[in-house]
Amino acid sequence: MLQDLTICTVSFQSAELIELNILLTRKLNPHYDINWLIVDNNNDFAKKDFKDSPGIHLLTGDPAINQGKFKGSYHHAQALNKALQNVSTRFALFLDPDFFIIQDNWIEKVLQRVVQKNLSFWGAPYHPRLSWKRRYFPTVSCLLIDLEKVEKRDLDFTPELDEYYRLATFSNQRLISILFGSIPSELSNWKRATIIDISKIVLLNRLIKIPLSKILRNRIYPNTAISRDTGFQIQNSFSKKKTHLCETIIPFFENSLFTKKKNWRMNLASKLYFLFVPEILSVYPKKKNYTTGSRFKDFGLFDISNLGWEEYLWMEKPFGLHIKGGTQKYGDIGYKKLREILFKISYLA
Repeated sequence: MLQDLTICTVSFQSAELIELNILLTRKLNPHYDINWLIVDNNNDFAKKDFKDSPGIHLLTGDPAINQGKFKGSYHHAQALNKALQNVSTRFALFLDPDFFIIQDNWIEKVLQRVVQKNLSFWGAPYHPRLSWKRRYFPTVSCLLIDLEKVEKRDLDFTPELDEYYRLATFSNQRLISILFGSIPSELSNWKRATIIDISKIVLLNRLIKIPLSKILRNRIYPNTAISRDTGFQIQNSFSKKKTHLCETIIPFFENSLFTKKKNWRMNLASKLYFLFVPEILSVYPKKKNYTTGSRFKDFGLFDISNLGWEEYLWMEKPFGLHIKGGTQKYGDIGYKKLREILFKISYLA
């Protein structure tokens, strides 16, 4: 079982980040034969030779099918779907080039945990400060799937961004008519369930969230949990199925709902917010153990959050970090400095 994992990564101007990620992963898992599948969406590895690097497999990304406003997200998803179809192992870990796991022997630990807990999905959720993203389910930045429990044919990383922003241009009257079964002919090639679901979300946003956000500024956001970006279809489908268990690693985030305030009035306000504001309107996650107030520097490590990067804990220890913004922020800090930080904290974690 422990040799039954394929790590899948999509490259777009990310060759150095991926090479560093592979190097770090090998250092931390010396007894594991790494099996890494890279889909090159930008010809980043044209001059790279993996003949002397066993376990590294390179696929050329296909030209982007979607040429619209959100071409990047659709092309990324297209590459993830291609990677998935080329996985022959039981487990697949989809990992962004700029998501680094820093615990020693983490592959064995994670796979054992997934099997012991009978999990179908495991990984990192979107960071809670991204309030427009879905909560409580792993994102494609770091997502492990047990393909013995989940059929490949039921997995599709394609986003629903075009659908959302198209329906967002519809009037309330047209959206309401959709809910009563009148699907416009120009949308006949779309999934009916998707059209109806998005129509509900857009109406909820216009009629309830936006008015409330103007009254309760910084307490209600108009765009909470609306994103339908890469991997949304998997999140939306499997998060609702009790037969498929998932576990998320824990982001550092000071959740105002669960932190002690300066006075009793502020504490009371937090309690009332928790009790009466539903999850779909809440700025903050309402599951207490979904986030942690502990950060890397509390463990004597480099203060990653001070750089604007995302910190994740697992099993009460520092586990992973997400540079978030990848190639741009990587360019700001440089290969040498990033390698120094990663290797230092990984051996101390």
